Amino acid sequence: MSEPAEQLMGFLTGKWVPPVLGVLAELGVADEVAEKPLAADELAERLGVHATALYRVLRAAASVGVFAADDEGRFGLTPTAELLRTGVPGSLRSAAMMFGLEPFWSPYARIAHTVRTGEPAFDQVYGHSIYQYLQENPSTAETFGAAAAGFHGESMAAIAAAHDFSAYERIVDVGGGSGALLVEVLRTAPATRGVLLELESVLPTAEQAFREAGMLDRVELVAGDFFAEVPAGDAYLVKSNLHNFDDQQAIDLLRVVRRGQAPALIVETMIPAGNEPHYSKFDDVEMMVIAGGADRTEAEWIALTTAAGFEARRVVSCNDRFSLLEAIPT
Repeated sequence: MSEPAEQLMGFLTGKWVPPVLGVLAELGVADEVAEKPLAADELAERLGVHATALYRVLRAAASVGVFAADDEGRFGLTPTAELLRTGVPGSLRSAAMMFGLEPFWSPYARIAHTVRTGEPAFDQVYGHSIYQYLQENPSTAETFGAAAAGFHGESMAAIAAAHDFSAYERIVDVGGGSGALLVEVLRTAPATRGVLLELESVLPTAEQAFREAGMLDRVELVAGDFFAEVPAGDAYLVKSNLHNFDDQQAIDLLRVVRRGQAPALIVETMIPAGNEPHYSKFDDVEMMVIAGGADRTEAEWIALTTAAGFEARRVVSCNDRFSLLEAIPT
C-alpha cells in the first residue's frame, strides 16, 4: 500500500477507536488494572462481561497504545490509559464515554445534510436540538458535563493566570457550568467575589465544587437563562458558550451581556491560519454537526463582539487551546 493510501486508511479507520475506548471507559477497566495487570478472563469475571469479547476490545486498544499486554497476556496501564481512570488529575474517562455515546456519534452519518444546508445534523436525527435532548436525558447530560470539565480542566489555571481578575470586585461567570473556572479565578483574586449563572439543574454540582474549594461564602449561585438576563457585575466571564451557537445567537447572547455595562472576558478556542493540525479545526465541525455552532478565527470573534456593541481591547493566548478576548461596551 502506498504511503498516501496508508495515511488515508489510517484516517478512515480512525472511526473504530472512540467506541472501543468508550466502552472500556464505561466499564472502568483502567480502575480495575490500576494496581496490577490482569488477564481478560479475570477482568471479565470482575466486570460481568464476555471474556473473549473483552479481550478483543482490549487487544485493539493496546494496538494504539491505550493499555498494554504483557508476555502472559495480562493487560495493564500505559500513560494514556492512566487518563481513563476515575478521579486522577486530567482524567478523560468521561470524555471517552461521551464520544462513544450515540447522540454524539450517529449525527455524523448525516453530515452531508449539514454540508448541504448548514443545519446541524443532530436536529435531523433526533427532531430537536442537542440542548433539548440533554434536558430530557439527565444521565447523558451528566456525562456531557463531566466530559467538558475533564477535557477543559487542565486549561483552567492557565486561563485564570492570563488576566488580572483582581481588578474586579464582582465577576459574573455566564453559563459557568460546574464552576471550575470561577474557582481558579477566585483563587488568583482573593478579594474578588463571584456569581455563577447557570441552569437550575447544574447548580447543585457547582455548589459542591465551591464547597470543596472552601469558597461557598464568596460566590452567589443564580439560576437563569443567559439569553434573557445576566446579574449585575464588574466583569462578565463567558467561556466556551458562544461557540455553541451560530453568529446571530452568539451576538444575541453578547448583547444581553452588554446590558451589564461592564467588560466581557470571552474565553474561546481561536482557529489558527494555515494547514497545520489544531484541535479547533475539528471541534468546529463537531459544533456545526451537533449544535449548529462554530469555532472561529480571532478576526471572526472580534467581529462578533463588535456587532454586539463591544470594542475588542486585546486578545491574550492562555495556552495551546484557549485565548481570552477582553472587550468593553462601546
